Amino acid sequence: MKSVICVLILCCSQLCLHAQTIPADEAAAGAQALVQRLFTEEMSQEALQELAKEANKAGVPRQNIIEAKLVWGLRHQNTAFLLKILPEIEIMATSFDPAGAAVLKNVEAVKSFISYIKALKAGEAKDEDAFKQNILEAIWLNPQQAPVFTQSIDKFRREAKMAALVVDLKIPLTTSMGEATTLQDQLGSKKALLLDFWASWCGPCMQLMPALKQKAANLSSHGIVVAAMNKDDATAESTAEATAEGIRQQLNASMPWLVEPAERPYTKQLEVESIPRMILISPTGRVLFNGHPEDPALWVALKKIDPAIEAPGH
Repeated sequence: MKSVICVLILCCSQLCLHAQTIPADEAAAGAQALVQRLFTEEMSQEALQELAKEANKAGVPRQNIIEAKLVWGLRHQNTAFLLKILPEIEIMATSFDPAGAAVLKNVEAVKSFISYIKALKAGEAKDEDAFKQNILEAIWLNPQQAPVFTQSIDKFRREAKMAALVVDLKIPLTTSMGEATTLQDQLGSKKALLLDFWASWCGPCMQLMPALKQKAANLSSHGIVVAAMNKDDATAESTAEATAEGIRQQLNASMPWLVEPAERPYTKQLEVESIPRMILISPTGRVLFNGHPEDPALWVALKKIDPAIEAPGH
């Protein structure tokens, strides 16, 4: 989700500018209200499709509806949805009208996202040559969005490394209460382990703790263990275990509350360069997801384990 922030800021600013040029008659005002809803409302894919139908009946330009679908797909990093609407985007590119656009600046911007979507498809297929060709084309066509596109490059490279990795599940760990354990112990006979790396000094980590607890509660019935992995260092005043346990008690958390050894074996294995970070691990030690806890790709990976799993808000 972080990778589309630049896109969304651009979209919102341009949308407001175009809104000022809409005629004030009742029909136009109703259509413009639908355009605003298409771009600004947080909604499920099904709700978006229904709203798009309503907008089409109300006379909202087809170009604006396709733009809204593109922004939704980017915001949710839903590659399957983006691939589904790719033919619509390609048609839009052949007759794109900058004057009537809601969020996209020019036809080059449209074409850049076409290349970006093709790059995402190639990434899922592990086709490095096609990924490289399309992502570089996207950057060339739309350099303003280069930060968005280069994050996808980082993600592609990380996923390639993770695909070849087998995590050592038997490294000795301790819980926040000082009990000896391993990831193998925590997994037991379950389907997967979702490991959250955090530290008490990490503001975003602490802000996501309620969501972490919710994941633990929701995923338990699907055979997935959710565990917290603390990365605090020992200090003169406190051990890492004591720091982690204090936070566990504050949060009244009942999930496995682990402390990574000072040598940081899992941080190194999994290339955890920033936190918060979530890693989804199979019983055989394969990495099924490695990324930010709010990355929609996490839920895609979880649904591959159990199709009944639904992301929040769906």
